[in-house]
Amino acid sequence: MNNCERLKDCGKSVVATMLGVALLSLVVSGCVGKNQQGEGFEGNDSARLVSVGEGICQDTKTGLMWQTEASRSIKSLEGAQNYTTSLTTGGYTDWRMPTVIELYDLYTTFDLHENGDCRMKVEGTYWSDEEDLEGRVGTWELDDNCDPERRYIPKQKGLVRAVRK
Repeated sequence: MNNCERLKDCGKSVVATMLGVALLSLVVSGCVGKNQQGEGFEGNDSARLVSVGEGICQDTKTGLMWQTEASRSIKSLEGAQNYTTSLTTGGYTDWRMPTVIELYDLYTTFDLHENGDCRMKVEGTYWSDEEDLEGRVGTWELDDNCDPERRYIPKQKGLVRAVRK
């Protein structure tokens, strides 16, 4: 008998696993309620994301600001980087591509229904840029088994959902 044959037990493990994965990702990324300087970030405890207007939602735990409207599909790292450097959403000009972990945190925030009043489509394929400056494009897809784990799947083209501190 596999794990998914017992729906009742599976439902309980789904919630526990999602909470564990979300907490682990926050600990690993160093985003548990602190900004880049290590100071606490004041925010709304009832929702992790809040709309701040002008096409921006802010993460109350990390302080990150997310662009609510993603770009069109982009086929190259250079195109994705050009998109973020020319972006002026909300009057800000310091937008960048998120890291793979930041995208994962955004996905889990929506998985846990902690998106508050922020409405954006998070499912999809997105560009990311890491400290090693080797941009990636891919998606965090839900695994096919009973556990609600996400796995990163590389792709060939994608959208940009810009982020800023």
